[in-house]
Amino acid sequence: MTVGVAVAVAIPVALSALHATPGAARAGRPSGPAAERAAARLVTKASTIAAALDRAGDWGEAITEEEANAWLALDLPRLAAGRLPDWSRSLAVRFHPRRVALSGAIGRGPTSARWWTVLAVALEGGNRLVFEVESSGLGLVPLPPGVVLSAIASAASARGCRAEIGLLEGRPRLHVTLPGRSEGAPTDGSEYHLEGLRIDEGELVIAGSTRGPRDGTTRSRPKSPTEHP
Repeated sequence: MTVGVAVAVAIPVALSALHATPGAARAGRPSGPAAERAAARLVTKASTIAAALDRAGDWGEAITEEEANAWLALDLPRLAAGRLPDWSRSLAVRFHPRRVALSGAIGRGPTSARWWTVLAVALEGGNRLVFEVESSGLGLVPLPPGVVLSAIASAASARGCRAEIGLLEGRPRLHVTLPGRSEGAPTDGSEYHLEGLRIDEGELVIAGSTRGPRDGTTRSRPKSPTEHP
């Protein structure tokens, strides 16, 4: 085999490797009327939760993988046209037991690639989430867990959360504390508490409560998925 032939074979193989996504993180791109309806369901659920955060009582919702991916594919580009960073193109999510897999595109044309990560996610006390990278990569090229967690931490901080990366047995872990008092709420000191998180195959379930000052608590909500970044 000549050098020219070897290069001609190697380049497509290398480019293909950069677009590879493991099955655990691979999700289809929804389209058509069914996807529009799924995206609308997510908007309705997000609006319901946002309203519940500002009044005393319990709240909760289940979000399916179909709804999340439909919203990411159809609504997010329309809401944030021209404002999204390059790495957030073609975002997709998968829900697995106690895990969330994310993927997206980076770069354009022949130099584009597909990044992906599988995260273990847990609720550690009210309003405190813990993320740990189980695996991640740029195609078939492994990505360091610290790089992935730093990107998530930056995104969380931009949304008003407190994000801290620490080590547990030599592995980096990200702790994200959600804000507590809801934006625009009356000055009554009401707070929301995220008290339940369950991630099953294809579905994410959250539950919590909003309490007033007499309950001895206080908080402020992050923007809902229906609000542009």
